[in-house]
Amino acid sequence: MANSHGLSSRVVKKQAAARKLSKNKKSSYQVYIWNENPQTRKNMSYKARTHYFENKQNFPKKKLASKNIQTLIEQWIIDDRGFFKTWKKKNFITKSMVDSKGLDFYGMPR
Repeated sequence: MANSHGLSSRVVKKQAAARKLSKNKKSSYQVYIWNENPQTRKNMSYKARTHYFENKQNFPKKKLASKNIQTLIEQWIIDDRGFFKTWKKKNFITKSMVDSKGLDFYGMPR
């Protein structure tokens, strides 16, 4: 036992070398990811960062094709009452959680 923390000197030297290597990463290898802090970015590998970035760019946006109500009903995005078929329990026509009669997504009064 070489040190007060109980680790042998060869282990401590390897840890120090690994820490030194991780601090001196080249900036050319860093790919910026929009919503992550620099510390997380440093801990991720270059391959993981690039894959994450590419997937994020290729992922389809949740934007409606048009705001025309008839078109959206024909495309099966909203039902005849105006509620979205997937991802939201919100009514597109009234812009709230109830339809024009005051009933929610399940047909119950709210």
